[in-house]
Amino acid sequence: MSSADLSSPSHNDNHVGQMLGGLVFIKTRDLASLEKFYTETIGMQLWLEQPNITILHHGNMILGFHQIQNVDEQEPDLQGMYTFVYPSLEQVDDMHAKLQHVADGKPRHNERYRIYQFFAKDPEGRDLEFQAFLHPLKEVSSAVPK
Repeated sequence: MSSADLSSPSHNDNHVGQMLGGLVFIKTRDLASLEKFYTETIGMQLWLEQPNITILHHGNMILGFHQIQNVDEQEPDLQGMYTFVYPSLEQVDDMHAKLQHVADGKPRHNERYRIYQFFAKDPEGRDLEFQAFLHPLKEVSSAVPK
């Protein structure tokens, strides 16, 4: 698409260009239960809704859940692991208290990676990690550089 295409009346939108980054789309069989789990239990926030799609964010992590149209013929995306990062060990402990029924155990220090972490599963069986780094980090932002 050329820059001329972006200036056409159909692309004259005040929201164009306000984000630099990306998002991951994940196929699901049960969009409603996943949205409830990720918003009410984990605390992700709704970023955007589209037909059969709910896009949620946690800081600068953006996940788009896409409802499978034919649940008898398609499988949900279960590969990979989604890691939720928190600024403090106490926040990781708080998440563990909410998720202990699906957690692999108590939060623990991982000396090799200098993190405090635990693992859990979402309602469809995806691997989740909750962690805090135990060392300073460079800030990451999705704002468009000026």
